Amino acid sequence: MGATAPLGFFDPVGFAKEGDESGFRNLRAAEIKHGRVAMMAAVGAVAQHYIQFPGFEGVPADLAAVTTAPGSYGFAALFILSGVAELAIWKQDDKKEPGNFGDPLGLGQYNEDMRGKELNNGRMAMIAALGIVAADIFTGKDGMQQLGLGAIRERTSRVALRATAANGEVFQPAKQMGATAPLGFFDPVGFTKEGDESGFRNLRAAEIKHGRVAMMAAVGAVAQHYIQFPGFEGVPADLAAVTTAPGSYGFAALFILSGVAELAIWKQDDKKEPGNFGDPLGLGQYNEDMRGKELNNGRMAMVAALGIVAADIFTGKDGMQQLGF
Repeated sequence: MGATAPLGFFDPVGFAKEGDESGFRNLRAAEIKHGRVAMMAAVGAVAQHYIQFPGFEGVPADLAAVTTAPGSYGFAALFILSGVAELAIWKQDDKKEPGNFGDPLGLGQYNEDMRGKELNNGRMAMIAALGIVAADIFTGKDGMQQLGLGAIRERTSRVALRATAANGEVFQPAKQMGATAPLGFFDPVGFTKEGDESGFRNLRAAEIKHGRVAMMAAVGAVAQHYIQFPGFEGVPADLAAVTTAPGSYGFAALFILSGVAELAIWKQDDKKEPGNFGDPLGLGQYNEDMRGKELNNGRMAMVAALGIVAADIFTGKDGMQQLGF
């Protein structure tokens, strides 16, 4: 099932192996799962331009919704509920085909023809959702604005920019912290806009946050080859740890704790520079020089972590095995 025209069986990097039925079932279950999520995501990316739940009127209709309260709370709630549903309710029965969790509504439609349609629709939805996300990242526009249906919001932002320019106080992203040698100010796709200080602060906060996570991830990718906590001895040292119990439980716990820390403890103060959450240890080191070093180290760590993950996906080796250890 799934080898359909025009491509037929499509596995260019050889994920599926002859004789490995268990591995194929895991991959097929992941494909169906991602397809189902992508179908909902693609519809949601269009619908959220027009529909907002009560209390969420101030949440953007694009990817910024995930990091803008209360949208971030809704995202965390959906993540937790999805995890509970997958781990405790909709468990895969090895006696059934992947993705078959019964027919609670008694529709009697989960036959071979419907399964094939679901696979194909899910594959198309994954491409569509990825395209919407990529376009959002590069343009800052939601799913409908990408089709030219967001002119009102764009005109409003231009009016605000012209008003700011008339007062002679245009914010210059190129003159902010982080424009360092050898590249200087580097924003090839134009994420930052002159006059948009709020947008710049959000992007800088995201950069610092991703950099801090990447620094821990890059170190962890090396350390986990040698170090394992009690009870986790059977968990792989590569990306498979995220999907292998009890590693998956640890990942879920870390995600929840990180969400609580970000949403309830380490809140950004608009009066301070992005990423400044105080100095609880009294080190007195968060000066301009240290901020610059953190940005640069974080950028290098993001490249390193991405490289480790990519190599793991293509080779199945953890961070140290990739170096021959």
